[in-house]
Amino acid sequence: MLLIIHVKGQHSREAFIERQLAAVNTPYRYILDGNREDLTPEILDTWFSGGMHSVGPAASCTYKHLLAYSHIVDNNLDGALVIEDDLRFYPRFKDYFSKSLDEIRTSHASEPLIANYEESSLMLIPRSKRIKGTILHRAERDRFAGCYYINRAAAEVVLAYVREHKADRPIDRMHSLLTEKGLVNYYWSHPCLACQCSCDGTMPTMIPTRPRPLKRLKWLYKRIYKHLLYALR
Repeated sequence: MLLIIHVKGQHSREAFIERQLAAVNTPYRYILDGNREDLTPEILDTWFSGGMHSVGPAASCTYKHLLAYSHIVDNNLDGALVIEDDLRFYPRFKDYFSKSLDEIRTSHASEPLIANYEESSLMLIPRSKRIKGTILHRAERDRFAGCYYINRAAAEVVLAYVREHKADRPIDRMHSLLTEKGLVNYYWSHPCLACQCSCDGTMPTMIPTRPRPLKRLKWLYKRIYKHLLYALR
């Protein structure tokens, strides 16, 4: 199952992701609820605290991810690939992702697991820690939330934690927090299989940030540098 985090009304992003769905070849569902206008006081009180307890893009995005986890749990799914609607799949995504699911079934079936596949943050697996023939490598933190697989056990953990403690940070940082606490096991893929276009500069972000001239060029130079750096480690 593929769950797509999508803002209702963003037709260009919907068309962009629709053009790529053949590369995944799996049933999919859009997470449409949770737009900013949907964030009622009751929803904010139930799920958020601190700076996240306000109507804005960060709370909306996080709530949509939580709704995706609720869909997994409520429908008794084994898990789902969760993507954001600005994601570009790399060639051979389907092949490598399929192999990673085999790894999950054979080696990690009993774990509350989140596996990240994206290059957006340019955090990579050092060459010295890459295991030949293995796609997923244990990690200590998230590397953004644009493309990841989460199984039902991990979805239950995240939902239970947020219901009790509230979300005081965006969803990717919630993943890192729960990883640090030992409540979920987090993995990075090697190779990376996708990238958020709002991160690599080919699409504007929907969360307001300071202007970043030449963002695309800077990201490409940084990508070359990081790949060389991690190849030497």
